Amino acid sequence: MTTGKHKYPMAGDEPDYPALELEDGVEQETVTVWAGGVAMDADLFRPANLSEDDRVPAIILSHGWGGSKRSTDRYGALFAANGMIALCVTQVGWGKSGSHLLQVGTLPDSTGDEAVNASVKSVRKFVDPVQWVASCRAGVDFLLGEPNVDADRIGAWGTSFGGGVAMYLAAHDSRIKALSVQVSALLSIQGPMRQHAQMRATAIARGDLPAIPVGVDTMPNLAGSVHFAKALEYDVIDAARHLTIPTLMIDGADEEMFDTSDNSGKAYEILKENNVPVQYEVFDGTDHYGIYFQGFEKGSQLATDWFVKHLKET
Repeated sequence: MTTGKHKYPMAGDEPDYPALELEDGVEQETVTVWAGGVAMDADLFRPANLSEDDRVPAIILSHGWGGSKRSTDRYGALFAANGMIALCVTQVGWGKSGSHLLQVGTLPDSTGDEAVNASVKSVRKFVDPVQWVASCRAGVDFLLGEPNVDADRIGAWGTSFGGGVAMYLAAHDSRIKALSVQVSALLSIQGPMRQHAQMRATAIARGDLPAIPVGVDTMPNLAGSVHFAKALEYDVIDAARHLTIPTLMIDGADEEMFDTSDNSGKAYEILKENNVPVQYEVFDGTDHYGIYFQGFEKGSQLATDWFVKHLKET
């Protein structure tokens, strides 16, 4: 079936991606990554038959808004087929990952202790960009516990909103040595949107909104809601100014979700001006979700080649 703007078969909140097919020599393991005390569902892809002494590059992969590890697994498996270890995480509150719990209905009593009639609710389908970055950082921590991972050769890959997350992480985490993102929404709130975000932050500080305002701010054609107050701390375009590592960006010429010139196009100009190794590819005849379908083979191969060049062959 198709729904709304989507031209592709849908499975819940995300497209029904082509089935994952593991190449010979690739192992897949479902693992748990703990981020802020919450269990994240993740898939780990490894080259088979690594010896005890082998040290290989590793990649952390971040899905987009409304997605899960299903959108990243085919990329992770391809990276593993090319001699790298890959970790695909599902963000907290999405897919099969656990949830944060929001405490509601509590006030201090006269002694300063919290009232005992507290209740909690599960936080699902909520986009807190700062939390997403922290979750991917936890993914890097997890990878560094893998015996075959070379700590000096870590890469980050992201798609859609997760592309911005991966770029922000790479700009602020010196462990990341190469970056590849596609159809990336590089959030940088300005003008009226920034005023709105500040209004939300003020309402939270004054107790007029809960600390995690689930369902308050929704976005057209996207599942769940967003933490606008946290977006004040999360400016990906500004983060791009601090990038120094090799960066690959891929867009579709028919992108319908946002203006690419204000996102990867702008980041590309910043990186060029700063003499950062950068490559920017725009696929003709490809829209936002088309990158996972007709654009998959070319896009995934470009990303693989990028990591092989800047991580594996170094």
